[in-house]
Amino acid sequence: MPQTLGALLSFLALVAPGIVFELLRERRRAGYQETPFREASRVALGSLVFTLLSCGLLVAANALLRADVLVDLDRLVAGGAAYARANLFPITFSVVSELALACALATLTDLLLARRRREVNSVDQQTAWRQVFRRDRPPNTLPWVHVQLTDGTSFFGFLRSHTTSGVQEERELVLQGTGMVYAGKAPNGSDEHVEDVIGERWARVVIPATQIRYLRVQYRDRATGALVDTRTR
Repeated sequence: MPQTLGALLSFLALVAPGIVFELLRERRRAGYQETPFREASRVALGSLVFTLLSCGLLVAANALLRADVLVDLDRLVAGGAAYARANLFPITFSVVSELALACALATLTDLLLARRRREVNSVDQQTAWRQVFRRDRPPNTLPWVHVQLTDGTSFFGFLRSHTTSGVQEERELVLQGTGMVYAGKAPNGSDEHVEDVIGERWARVVIPATQIRYLRVQYRDRATGALVDTRTR
């Protein structure tokens, strides 16, 4: 652990770019469970990379412009506290410039990665549910869905909503409509198979994805409810 205020500030300046990058990353996409060691390692590695890049750019710019406003590391090491007291401005300017540039590089990197993720998501990471319920749906139609559960029970109804992404354990499907149908075992517990129109009594049925065996989908006209033939599409 840092033992002096200067060492503490230097440590914070070193890890700041990695923290900035990590915060931006978490804001742009959902996080996932991981160990503290892995998270700290990613922050440290990111900080090291952005710090080295910013230092290299500053040294190159200082040499190119011949500004001579950065701290002289050789003299700092040789002179120690005496050099630091006599050259407070170059030291402060160097630290602030390096930190600002490193954080700017972290932000720019996140923007570039976010743009790449959006392009990949738009092409490769569309779920089958979104494809069937949204992109394949003809204009002015509603999806009429047959959902069979893992226990053999079935529900029929118009799609109200569904979870568009995420892990399967967190996804859900919602059906609605006055013509919504339940097909399965009788409520009294017998093995008798019944088909019951439940849409007049129940407004919505929420079905977790983990209980779904398969889905069958039709597209029906929004105004008339007539089946829309999509076989020629």
